[in-house]
Amino acid sequence: MRQATTGVGGRPRGNSRSSSTLSQREALAHRSEHADGVAPEVQEIVERVRNAISCCDGLLVSTPATLEGVLAAVGVGYLAHVPHERMRLCVTSSAQPMLGEAFETIPEVLPEGLAALARRVYAGLQTRLAATCPRAQEGRCPARCSGECALKLAWACASDSKGMPESVHRYVVRCFAEGAGAAQDATDPVTAEVDALARQVMGECEHARQFVRFSHMADDTLGASFSPNADVLPFVSRHFARRMREERFYVVDPVHATAIFHDRGWKACEVARLDAQTVSGLAGRGDLAPDERYVRALWKRFYDGLELKGRDASQRGYDLRKGWMPVRFWRGLFELDPRSDDPGPHVPERYRGGHRNRPA
Repeated sequence: MRQATTGVGGRPRGNSRSSSTLSQREALAHRSEHADGVAPEVQEIVERVRNAISCCDGLLVSTPATLEGVLAAVGVGYLAHVPHERMRLCVTSSAQPMLGEAFETIPEVLPEGLAALARRVYAGLQTRLAATCPRAQEGRCPARCSGECALKLAWACASDSKGMPESVHRYVVRCFAEGAGAAQDATDPVTAEVDALARQVMGECEHARQFVRFSHMADDTLGASFSPNADVLPFVSRHFARRMREERFYVVDPVHATAIFHDRGWKACEVARLDAQTVSGLAGRGDLAPDERYVRALWKRFYDGLELKGRDASQRGYDLRKGWMPVRFWRGLFELDPRSDDPGPHVPERYRGGHRNRPA
């Protein structure tokens, strides 16, 4: 994003009173330049940033590790006329200003004014990228992908990387300055960093689709707890809603305090940010339905029957198994849990009457 600059002229000739009056007018004009359409809470933080950068070598802005938080910080820097090379962003948990560097914070819960500013930055970036896309100009780009390169930001901002805010900041600045060419230049280090973050998040989305395991709870709800290395539940919610349209279920992510909820017949899931107590309660639920242990035993027996031999830690296939099924997910997979071998005393009605009443 090109930072707007304000030209400063010399003092006009005349008495000191007229010079003072003109200086006041210049200050008022500078202060109100972006006031129209900007919420008071945004104007307040912009004024703080403007004052801080005027007397310091640089500015560090801590921001929530979310798309909205990062774009709000970028927008504040633009409104305050901070040159992008003098401002850097970081996640709130790792804020460490350098000598001579001012410090500002974007709140974890964005007020509506900052949220609107983030949406404004995102919409502007979409427009800029779509208008400069060579494929769109040549008529080779379908209308539905207008500004598609901007979607990369949503993936990248879901990453747990501590350097994510600054990587996205530099990417946004470059895209505003150079257009779609910057977003598509995979050889540029700035674009390459954001591409790597987006790919990592997309990989975690695939892990979520593969390794989320639901349990049948006593209230006839299907519940799951999943701990990915990125905030991916909002991205995979549509997958589970399509696959489980007639089910009532939830998936909770204790690491990112996020959950998705779905009721029977819903076309989409609701995504929610939860407090620590609610997250702990959902992730630690143990009120299983009577048939859950039996079904887990059936699933483990089926998995064991299909499993290729030579995949334990003492054999050569172990590394291949770890590559396709990361060890960090194993504790949540019922098919790898030795406790699933025990079906318990209860045999569900639908499994009675066959040759075998219980898994062997």
